[in-house]
Amino acid sequence: MKKKAGQAQDYSRSSDVRSSSLVPVDNHGSDKLSGRKAAKAEVSEYEEFDYKSLGKSTNGDSGKKSPKTSKKTQSSSSNEQYGFSSKSKSKKSKASKKKIAGPIIAIAAAILLIAGAVFAAIYYLEPFKERIEVTLADGTVTEITAEEAYAELMTDRFYAGTVIDGIDVGGMTKDEAYNAVSKSLPEKPLEIKIEIKLLEKTLYPNFNDASFEYNTREILDEAFAKYRPVDDTDLVQLAECYNKVQQLKNSPDTYETAYTVQIEGVIERINKVLEPYIKDYAEVKNASIVDFDTENRTYIIDKEKIGYDIDIDTAAKEVKALFDSKTYVGVVTVPTVKKEPEITAAMINENFGLIGECSTKASSNSNRNNNLNQACENMTGTILEPGEIFSFNDIVGQRTVENGFKEATVIQGGQYEQGLGGGICQVSTTLYNAVLKADLEVVRRSAHAWPSDYVQTGLDATVDWPALDFQFKNDTDYQVVVVAWFDYSDYTCNAQVYGKKLPDGKYIELYAEITNVVSAGAEEYVEDRELETGKTKTIREAHQGITANAYKIWYNAAGEEIDRVLYNTTTYYPYGKRVAVGVLNPDGTYATMDKETGEITSRIMTTTPTPTPKPEATATPKPTESEQTRPTETDEPLPTQTDPPPPTQTDPPPPTQTDPPPEQTDPPGGGDSPPPLTPDGG
Repeated sequence: MKKKAGQAQDYSRSSDVRSSSLVPVDNHGSDKLSGRKAAKAEVSEYEEFDYKSLGKSTNGDSGKKSPKTSKKTQSSSSNEQYGFSSKSKSKKSKASKKKIAGPIIAIAAAILLIAGAVFAAIYYLEPFKERIEVTLADGTVTEITAEEAYAELMTDRFYAGTVIDGIDVGGMTKDEAYNAVSKSLPEKPLEIKIEIKLLEKTLYPNFNDASFEYNTREILDEAFAKYRPVDDTDLVQLAECYNKVQQLKNSPDTYETAYTVQIEGVIERINKVLEPYIKDYAEVKNASIVDFDTENRTYIIDKEKIGYDIDIDTAAKEVKALFDSKTYVGVVTVPTVKKEPEITAAMINENFGLIGECSTKASSNSNRNNNLNQACENMTGTILEPGEIFSFNDIVGQRTVENGFKEATVIQGGQYEQGLGGGICQVSTTLYNAVLKADLEVVRRSAHAWPSDYVQTGLDATVDWPALDFQFKNDTDYQVVVVAWFDYSDYTCNAQVYGKKLPDGKYIELYAEITNVVSAGAEEYVEDRELETGKTKTIREAHQGITANAYKIWYNAAGEEIDRVLYNTTTYYPYGKRVAVGVLNPDGTYATMDKETGEITSRIMTTTPTPTPKPEATATPKPTESEQTRPTETDEPLPTQTDPPPPTQTDPPPPTQTDPPPEQTDPPGGGDSPPPLTPDGG
């Protein structure tokens, strides 16, 4: 409680100081003062008792004897005159003396009694009590006894002019004042409203159960004790206290109660409000491509998310500090530590784009083109996260009718056969070339048994479910998107790779160089028990053994070659022509054949009745000019490829790297003999 300006020193007294009834304060003190002065004047007018006057005249005539004295004198003289004896006189004198002593004693006693009464009256009429000079409320200066002042100040009621919370409690006891003040106090004097600012959020902890405690008793005790003397013998202090109490009637002392708020578990409440946000705000998310429009070559970006570490402890302590300072409305901002994502939408827009593409020519074979188109549809729009591996077999799926694939020519066991999904090796090969141009890491790649005619020698990639797969890894810190489609208008298979652009506008072109050619193997003959005896069918053309090096040639933004890197070496082993010879006799028996020459060595057997003819074998279709290595629809043998096809690109300067590690290892057993053949789905 602040002290008002001009208030006197607080002469407080402990509660054990005696108290007396309140003496009413008379603001018209002049009458009382005149009465007191009159009483004093009366006392001062009393004459001093004159013991010498006993037996003397009090009329003021000193020259005359009193009648009694004269009579006694006359009597004495008369007795002597009439002849009384001296003895008689003596006796009479003694008797007379005795008669005189009694009244004297009585008179003395009376005088003493009167004197005591006078002195008692003088005492009670205050001429001998300690007096102090005081100033009354109206400014009158007067004197009163210290006893009167003390009794008036030590009343059990509040002094007039004591105001607490706007209520004048003058004349009230403490209990009366407490009840009067308490009735004016609200149960909830304020609204507790603490706002917690967490970045863009505003949270409101619940403090509705807070309790309020007023200091009414303390304020009442303070106001009651003010100006009460602590020492009844200190007349200076007594006068000052009396004067201050008189001044209260003109200039009241005002007091204000205060309250404290009791709130339990402040730290725990703030934790409860903020904890649900810890995990969400702590998450840092990179911007990412969530969808890709393959038609318009545009992508939809899910924006980045900035993360924050939330300092709950500091926020809770700040709220508690507000309460400790009796502040119950305020805003506390939660301290946070910002965590930036590595990739933002702006970075993707700036650095993301087409990084590799390839297009290859297909035939007009409808089933085969259906398979190419189906494989492209299955894998287009695939998004790889950084570090993720693309698997052709996993993405395209098993080649079944249910998955939309049809039968077409496949290489099976080192020869052409019909199989579901035939031709999709062209899709994997086209994607492989696009991946190399994007400078991504190839994880798994297998070459065909012999080179494909739709791509440079050494740059093919065969697949077959589930044994052979083509895989590459997104080894960048950006996403990679695969886009593929088959264009029926020009029978082209297309693949594109989108990702983090190569630095400084650089780009990569591919070049394959044939470094070695080995003659094809000897011609082979195999029995065909479904083909009539004497008929033949070429099921594989002769293929030379070829070794080819593949290069990545780097160009700058101006189109100038800046580097040439040998990427891998691929070896295709030589294969001899394979011819199927029919051994089915008309009678249902089988002829014998010389496997070295393909000639029938047994007589063709005919019997009656003629055995039920079996269905004629379906001939393998003849490949187009661009598909020299595929079987034809007739039994005519396919043309043999004797020389490696010329490169489709002008010969570049000699490579800068001479001893690269081969990507495909030598076959088991070594030498020039072909390796054991596995299914080859292309």
